[in-house]
Amino acid sequence: MANTYYFKINAVDAYTQKDDFQNVVYNVHWSYFAEDENGNKVSMIGVQSVSEPNSENFTPYEQLTQADVISWIEPIMHLEAMQQNLDNQLFELVNPTKV
Repeated sequence: MANTYYFKINAVDAYTQKDDFQNVVYNVHWSYFAEDENGNKVSMIGVQSVSEPNSENFTPYEQLTQADVISWIEPIMHLEAMQQNLDNQLFELVNPTKV
């Protein structure tokens, strides 16, 4: 069975005012998890900058959901490499080569 991967948004950094918009997100603090079929779990953390909004795609801060923010960062991140890293961590967790 394949590993399961998912994001959790830990925080965002936002400008109080940017052009005509208020509370504009510019950094996303995330955790990315992998879990195997036995419940073993590993993660990595990071910060991803996001592009500036425009009038066609701006969502007010108060209306943002975790799914919205994840949809911003997923396309600009190297998910395949991140998943490989997490797979390696899981393998090491289950089959330790170091003590």
